[in-house]
Amino acid sequence: MPTISDVARRAGVSTVTVSRVLNRERNVNSLTRERVERAIADLGYVPNVVARSLRSKRTHSLALVLPDVTNAFWTTIARGVEDAAHSVGYSVFLCNTDEDPAKQQIYMQVIASRRVDGVIIAPCDDDAAHLSELRQRSVPTVIMDRRIEGWEVDSVWGDSISGARALIRHLIKVGHRRIAIITGPSHASTADDRVAGYRMALAEAGIPFDPRLLKRGEFRAASGEHLTYQLLDESGPREGGAARGAARGGALTAIFAANNLIALGVLDALEKRGLRVPQDLALVSFDDLPEASRLFPFLTVVAQPAYEMGTHAAQLLLSRLNGDTSPARHVVLPTRLVLRHSCGRHLHETGEAALSLPLARGVSTETILVKPLDPEEVRQIAALNRQADLNGPGGFERSNVKRVLTVLQHGVPDRVPHVELQMGGKAIYEYALERELKHDPANGWAGPYTATAEDQVEFARRLGIDAVVCDFQDLSASLTDRLSALELYLRAAHGTGVGVGAAFGSFLGPALFSLGRDWPQRLPPGEMLRLEEALDSWLVQQARLLRSVCDRFAEDLAFVLISDTLADARGLLLPSEVFDRVFCERMQRLISPAREHGKPVIMRSPGKLDDLLPILVDLGVAAINPLEPQLNDIIAIKQQWGDRLSLVGDIAGDLLRRGSPAEVEEAVRVQCLRLAADGGYILSSAAGIGDGDDIPPANFVAMARAIHKFGGSGS
Repeated sequence: MPTISDVARRAGVSTVTVSRVLNRERNVNSLTRERVERAIADLGYVPNVVARSLRSKRTHSLALVLPDVTNAFWTTIARGVEDAAHSVGYSVFLCNTDEDPAKQQIYMQVIASRRVDGVIIAPCDDDAAHLSELRQRSVPTVIMDRRIEGWEVDSVWGDSISGARALIRHLIKVGHRRIAIITGPSHASTADDRVAGYRMALAEAGIPFDPRLLKRGEFRAASGEHLTYQLLDESGPREGGAARGAARGGALTAIFAANNLIALGVLDALEKRGLRVPQDLALVSFDDLPEASRLFPFLTVVAQPAYEMGTHAAQLLLSRLNGDTSPARHVVLPTRLVLRHSCGRHLHETGEAALSLPLARGVSTETILVKPLDPEEVRQIAALNRQADLNGPGGFERSNVKRVLTVLQHGVPDRVPHVELQMGGKAIYEYALERELKHDPANGWAGPYTATAEDQVEFARRLGIDAVVCDFQDLSASLTDRLSALELYLRAAHGTGVGVGAAFGSFLGPALFSLGRDWPQRLPPGEMLRLEEALDSWLVQQARLLRSVCDRFAEDLAFVLISDTLADARGLLLPSEVFDRVFCERMQRLISPAREHGKPVIMRSPGKLDDLLPILVDLGVAAINPLEPQLNDIIAIKQQWGDRLSLVGDIAGDLLRRGSPAEVEEAVRVQCLRLAADGGYILSSAAGIGDGDDIPPANFVAMARAIHKFGGSGS
């Protein structure tokens, strides 16, 4: 049997380096990693997992404790956890409690014995005492879906209050006033939150709460069926038709099932009583039924992002295992109202259905993002009013992300904003920060000279730059690494005035590159089919990432940046009719999470952009970058599109490299004079600052200073 020493000799490295590769540590050169992995494969080396765990005190395994793995909601969460954990070398052990506290207690004892490194749990109730083994033994823990009283620990849950409120508001909108709720036990926070949202919507509509319409049981189909019988028996004989019942004001006309399994039980009970949905009784539910909705898009629901809840829970736990000591984090993800047919919105005034089986084509399903309630905790005044004591060389104005947002909303800010959508350049950082840049590979993973999040925010504050960008385009980084990186940016920027944008890759450039077609103008039919398959593959990957980030971080993000190679010096990469067909609908799908959350989208593409601009305007893109001066007439673009599309860029890279500080300052003065009078313009270097750019630091600082000198609204 080959040993770790054999692998080290074969690869020409130390055993410590081999160990780092096996443990998937990031501080290993990529070429060295490849040599070690090749040696492992050639020798057929299999690590001794037991010995490794004894040495490292790590098992590289997590426990996932769920209440009911037969429910599609929980299995989707489990998949999210497993995918995120597997991407960084962790295994996941699934534990099913059946909502049984005694069974949960057995699992707690096993987990607390340190057979796993950490645990993600959806507990049976909200009592922290029932998780005392985890707390006393300091087992890294993330609470999933439900809150715990008496233990301040990382948690992830969906916004049940807002979701329930949205469902009841919709039922009221379509004419219902006698609405019952069937929910889970009172010791489950999700059950209580859904009652709270239900009561909130009733109160807003001036409908008195009737305690007889609130039924508590278990989150199971049998409970839903049994409690539906109770509601029907207590509401008296029905005269038929939800619309007629609503007019009478006395009979029950709608039921809100607090989860999908309860909804199945309600449907069984109504069928056995000979009642139709929605003609006789409307039904809405929390949580979707993924498979059933594909076969028969019928049930109106509030859907939670179950997969993303799993990935975020895994990221929180893994960050703790990697040494994060920040205060407990509480991630509340938004829900989406999915309007189908069971709510009665397609009923005619006669009470008859406007649909029949099979569903006619054109009967729509509408999905609406449910905006969260205002957070209960207010940011501390001290952080918001923190003095700008780092406004570095030359005394710059404070950074203010509101300038950027004003321009992206086509308003006029107090001065021209400054944002660098690509900011490398170790020498420039060190010049502005007035110290040597000590790169920490655990914080910056986009390139060898990428500063840490803290360095970048401090750099922006010193030069009055109004926003920084967290780059999500590194395909070699795991999802958990990317989410942790964005957390670091947001934490560093909190209270500073510096905004944070998130940069994502797109699909056209990568798809063309994967086919070896960097600059095609015409593709044969067979190639076009391959291209569309590649486009869809990239789109799925990027859209899921963007939705995951927006659902969790949208409130704190300034903007979303989408980077792609859509054009070259001649114009669009593909003929316009082909470009329209393969690009527009896909880009709409990619940016839909940002649009749902009201986040402005900046598109970044090189090349001659004349033919691209009307397409971006139709898609609702807020701004375009870079505006390479040698290929684009920025004045003409501003005149034609300035009221619908903001412009970012236009200080030429050649000028920054070879000009003098005085020439750079004069270029900024001219651009501010020509472009900024009525807003719609964010100044930056035209193509960004790359890691290898040899731009003199004094020129970059001269550009930043000139923005403050000439970019004011009164200048």
